[in-house]
Amino acid sequence: MNKRGKYTTLNLEEKMKVLSRIEAGRSLKSVMDEFGISKSTFYDIKKNKKLILDFVLKQDMPLVGAEKRKRTTGAKYGDVDDAVYMWYQQKRSAGVPVRGVELQAAAERFARCFGRTDFKASTGWLFRFRNRHAIGNRKGCGEQVLSSVSENVEPFRQKLSMIIKEEKLCLAQLYSGDETDLFWKSMPENSQASRKDICLPGKKINKERLSAFLCANADGTHKLKSIIIGKSKLPKSVKEDTSTLPVIYKPSKDVWFTRELFSEWFFQNFVPEVRHFQLNVLRFHDEDVRALLLLDSCPAHPSSESLTSEDGRIKCMFFPHNTSTLIQPMNQGVILSCKRLYRWKQLEESLVIFEESDDEQEKGDKGVSKIKIYNIKSAIFNWAKSWEEVKQITIANAWENLLYKKEPEYDFQGLEHGDYREILEKCGELETKLDDDRVWLNGDEEKGCLLKTKGGITKEVVQKGGEAEKQTAEFKLSAVRESLDYLLDFVDATPEFQRFHFTLKEMQQEIVKKQFQSKIHSRIGSFLKPRPHNIKDSFSGPSTSGSNH
Repeated sequence: MNKRGKYTTLNLEEKMKVLSRIEAGRSLKSVMDEFGISKSTFYDIKKNKKLILDFVLKQDMPLVGAEKRKRTTGAKYGDVDDAVYMWYQQKRSAGVPVRGVELQAAAERFARCFGRTDFKASTGWLFRFRNRHAIGNRKGCGEQVLSSVSENVEPFRQKLSMIIKEEKLCLAQLYSGDETDLFWKSMPENSQASRKDICLPGKKINKERLSAFLCANADGTHKLKSIIIGKSKLPKSVKEDTSTLPVIYKPSKDVWFTRELFSEWFFQNFVPEVRHFQLNVLRFHDEDVRALLLLDSCPAHPSSESLTSEDGRIKCMFFPHNTSTLIQPMNQGVILSCKRLYRWKQLEESLVIFEESDDEQEKGDKGVSKIKIYNIKSAIFNWAKSWEEVKQITIANAWENLLYKKEPEYDFQGLEHGDYREILEKCGELETKLDDDRVWLNGDEEKGCLLKTKGGITKEVVQKGGEAEKQTAEFKLSAVRESLDYLLDFVDATPEFQRFHFTLKEMQQEIVKKQFQSKIHSRIGSFLKPRPHNIKDSFSGPSTSGSNH
């Protein structure tokens, strides 16, 4: 038992340990005895749990520097501090050494951007900045600058092999994850819709972007839910809570992954899901539960020291800088397979089968109207279904190059360029070319995290939070009723669709009921509507009741 004075102040590392004891169900007395704290200190730490966890995750210091820091107070110039730290993390992730004088110079530049004329990047400021963010006074920060990308692949393989042997890891305990862009509404150039200016490069469609993250283990037996990053807290097409979606949905103003979002996912989703899978599916004993997650080096990923479970058995390892295209398993056909499956579902849902009598104008109008109906909710469900359909063998093959130096066998699950050409032609899209289709199928090559410029960092610090999407457009009940009547006629005349009759009939009755209620409400509102205001009414007249008020 660790006996302390009554007024002992715990540092952040000790507070984190207190919180872990509370999470484990330890009693108040046992925690007080272990850390030598009073009851009020215990409850203060418990009450401030979110503040402490958020601060530690943001500062990227669960293991380094937390043993010294006691308070979670921020810098005097928080905007400058945040911008410099974001800039520092980008440099570190890129393998660029950052010296103290460079931190000071960056701080001066950002201070000018924010109009902080009284800010001085003094030696004292540098000391406090390093202390706040647990940055040691080292010659090099982050990964070493690589002289040659390919030269670093083999040493990484050897290091990975050594870890696998030391930790006694099996394939099911090796994981890989990667971010990617998803232009969820784009169509091939020269399609009917693109000629109506909705999908041309540089037009509205390029703004219809989501960021996605896929993660699975090396034998393909465990695929985690995909993360989707969107701009809005609640997309307009999602009426209910985002927790009902088949993905983990998170909002971000620039639709990029951030360090905070990734840390949150690692500790709240990855660690518990890996434990559950190994205990309940693989039937491992608790002491055998462990995992290694391989990631790219990018600004959205905190340090490997930060991304470690409390017991140290679930951890991360980063690929050498700029080697992900060579050895990152997700880039060996896994993400591409998922995207091709998604594009197929997108075409099925958003393309129109044109009539022979339709002219070019009618085809374009029909195509645009159908594509406009295709919304983020549809895209999210199609993406989740596509990830579910990526074959286990596709994921397993993607690890061949990294683990065994073998060229991976790409399996696009029967979805080659010609297959998309066929469905496009069936829908009357005769003007698109095979090259257009290839560009469209392979176009989302950007990562879901971005190296920001000075201006971009400044803008992000100033403009925190996301914009809410506009409310869903109103539908006319009369138009919905008319469509249902038409569908019922079709169903009644087509034997193979008659099983849907009662469902459509029930919908029709509900719409009629809503129409009736709407008319009643409208009449009541009209009856209760106040008379037009007359200025004479503003003056009090003599009472006609004979009573004095």
